[in-house]
Order: sequence, then structure tokens, then C-alpha cells
Amino acid sequence: MESDDIAAVWQEQSGSGFRMSREEIRKRIEAINRKVRRRTIDGYLVCAFLIAFFVAWMFVGMNALQTIGSVLLMIGISFMAWQLRANRFRLPSIDANDTLAHLRNELVRQRDFHGGARFWQRMLLFVPGPLVFFAGFAQAHPEVIRMIRFEVVSFVVLALAAIPLNMWMARRYQKQIDALARLQEES
Repeated sequence: MESDDIAAVWQEQSGSGFRMSREEIRKRIEAINRKVRRRTIDGYLVCAFLIAFFVAWMFVGMNALQTIGSVLLMIGISFMAWQLRANRFRLPSIDANDTLAHLRNELVRQRDFHGGARFWQRMLLFVPGPLVFFAGFAQAHPEVIRMIRFEVVSFVVLALAAIPLNMWMARRYQKQIDALARLQEES
């Protein structure tokens, strides 16, 4: 279930004021939790695979630039995994009094993960490693420079595409936060 559905359910209710039950809010929170948990697990798997790959690659025999690039990349990936862990969705306790406030806090955490300083920290730590690695690989294997150029261009395009995608996701979460604020004012 998409988290955009939260606002749709509230907007479809008849009458004035806020009328979503605590159980309905809890169900929405659990749906968002499942989605974020799946995304987090997938992120962990990708991070683990990439770190294992670059650790193994270091034993193949690389030049200094490739080694530096691999280490920078592993640092960036580790930081990303740490951010995934810090960003995990937290379910409210069973006796939570204000599930709506909890939902808002979780949406704020998701928004901040995709926009602002946290996103730019990930980008600054993740992007340099592959570029240095590619430079080292080009130095070690000039015979495949055309393929390396293609890989560099592809990486830069994907890194640049991550910017509007994450900003779009941050705006989506902000719209949900704004909808919750309007609903709280109406109630």
C-alpha cells in the first residue's frame, strides 16, 4: 500500500473533522513499515554485495588508484548502510497515545533521508570512490579505455539521476506531512 493512500483515506471520509480511528492509523503505519523495511533489507544486500566485491577485487592485484578508489567506495557504502539503519521505520509502542504524531515523525525521518544534508552526505561519500577506481583501472588497462569511459559516463548519469529522484521522494513525504498537518488542524 502506498503511503499516499493515507491522505486519500482521510480525504474520502464524510463529515467534518478528523475521523480516522487509531487502529486505521496503526494499519497505515504498519504498511509504511513493511515498505521501508523491504527497501532497507534490499539496501543492506546491495551494500554487502558491493563491499564483498571490492574486498575480493583488492586481492586481484590493483594499482594504488584502484585501491584508494575501492577503499573510498567501501567507506561510502558503509556510510550508506549506517544511514539505512538509522533511517529504519520505528513502530509505535503498544501503549502509544499519539499514533498520528508518531506517523508524522516517521514521515519526517523519511523525508530527511531523501532530501537535505543526509542525502548530500551520502552523495559526497559515495561518488568519489568509483571515479577514483575508474581512473586507476584506466591507468592499469589503457586498452579498454573506451569501455571505462562508457562506465564513467553511465555512473555519472546515474549519480545525477539520483538527485531529482531523491528530491521527488522528499517532496512526496513533505506532501504527506502537510496533509497530516491540515487534518490535525481540522480536528
